[in-house]
Amino acid sequence: HSCNLHAPFCGTFVPNSARAPSNTRIFMNTKTTAKVSFRHTLQWKLTLIITFSVTLTCILMYFFISHSAVTGMESLKNYVIQVSPQNSEELITLNVDPQALIPDLSEKIQATKNQFLMKSVVVTAAIILLNSICTYFLTRKTLSPLKQLNEKITRIQAQNLSARLPVPNSQDEIARLTLSFNEMLARLDNAFSIQKQFSANAAHELRTPLAVLQTNLEVFQKKGSPDIGEYQQLFSMIQEHLGRLTHLVGTLLDMTNLQSIPRSDKISLAALSEEVFCDLDLVAEQSHITLVQEKGDCMVTGSYVLLYRAVYNLVENAIKYNKPQGTVTLSIQQKGPDVLLSVKDTGIGISLENQEKIFDPFFRVDKSRSRAMGGAGLGLALVDAIAREHHGQVKVLSSSSDGTIIGLSLPVASV
Repeated sequence: HSCNLHAPFCGTFVPNSARAPSNTRIFMNTKTTAKVSFRHTLQWKLTLIITFSVTLTCILMYFFISHSAVTGMESLKNYVIQVSPQNSEELITLNVDPQALIPDLSEKIQATKNQFLMKSVVVTAAIILLNSICTYFLTRKTLSPLKQLNEKITRIQAQNLSARLPVPNSQDEIARLTLSFNEMLARLDNAFSIQKQFSANAAHELRTPLAVLQTNLEVFQKKGSPDIGEYQQLFSMIQEHLGRLTHLVGTLLDMTNLQSIPRSDKISLAALSEEVFCDLDLVAEQSHITLVQEKGDCMVTGSYVLLYRAVYNLVENAIKYNKPQGTVTLSIQQKGPDVLLSVKDTGIGISLENQEKIFDPFFRVDKSRSRAMGGAGLGLALVDAIAREHHGQVKVLSSSSDGTIIGLSLPVASV
């Protein structure tokens, strides 16, 4: 890597809100999806499954009972009767043939078997039919809360994401599903709000230099015969604002594709920081700021380009908002499973209420100073996004009138 990696790179983060438009289309089109056919409803499927289960059970019982009954009928053979005459200890055995007593016994047994089988079939079919009807209406009643939930969900659109569904007191799966859906709505509502704010801020940042360019061109056009000095002044102004627009558009493009950049490099934070200091040495010298890198190193896994940009933005921000003759100190310390890269400046500090807001897109503590320095309020937002993409975080560790310390925490690379 050379010392000019701070040039804009292809693809980084966009806040979750900036990816919302595609989700918006999907969410809003739920109302126009094709109607589910009757046979594909959950009620119909449950009815078929339970009916199939009951039918299989009845058939098995039918064959088992029928087989037992028929086998018992067919086992009727000769009776053996033992008679004990009066005042005699001997038993007299008599073999009686039922066929001799009942001549049409075989026909009666066969008729009884046929009648039993027919009644069994009829009763089994009636049980299956009755069970299917009961199952259908019972599942309809059981699934009615789910149907009501579906009707309420279809009425929610992008314009009323703040609406919440009433959670039933049943504490069953439908209640948990409703609660989860409300939580998802809250996340979507927050994402849409951030997207709207992000879009409004981006439009404002783009509109300001465009309006200045248009105004100056209109004024210049009305001049009769401008001299060479006025041309040079116009070109200088156009170049300045075009540079600001190019920087802004480039940063916005950088914030659109963080996930596509591979994050599998083994990176030495000390070497990366040295390269950042190399690239910013001239900027610090022009601002009369001293750069100090304390001893310490740690290996992390991620994208060298993204982490370079994150550290670069932190150090550049510390230089911009420092006091004259100030110092920027960078330190690297391992703390358990994480490593903390901290950047300390000797600036005026950040108020407590702004310490979390500085990582929001387009937020500036001192707007006039930021514009004078060409900032768009996206540098720290990009650092925050890069940190989250690497399963880390960035936050203000401390801030006072003596300076600010911002820490970038990242997981240590596994061996």
